[in-house]
Amino acid sequence: MKHYYPLITLISLFFIGCGQQKILKTISKNELNVFRTAFDKKGCKNNINIFTNKKDFDEFQKSLIISGQRNAPLNIIDFSNKNVAVICKEDIDRYEILELTSNSKKNILKLNKNKDEADMSVNLLFIEIPKEINYLTLEY
Repeated sequence: MKHYYPLITLISLFFIGCGQQKILKTISKNELNVFRTAFDKKGCKNNINIFTNKKDFDEFQKSLIISGQRNAPLNIIDFSNKNVAVICKEDIDRYEILELTSNSKKNILKLNKNKDEADMSVNLLFIEIPKEINYLTLEY
């Protein structure tokens, strides 16, 4: 009987670990702050950048400045309790955010296509996200 205790312990730990991985957190679109849209003249490749500090975010914002034109002021973000996700997608104006689902393996930002025509002068979407999220996958 003593030989089964380590095996039972391992099986118990396995199921406890599996149960923790399935914890799902859903953040509705009303809880996500979309604070800016912009245009990156370099174009987009359907990517997402997550910024976790002010220095990197400011450098990115400065890269969007077009000399000789009136530019939007730099956004000041308190990174102590949130990160910023910048979604770069050519037709991002066609979509609205549905929700952000998060578990220990994946963070998925769900988008819903709500327009047939897109404003092609917008290809960046800036969103404040919880601090614990360091990567995102788009689902549309």
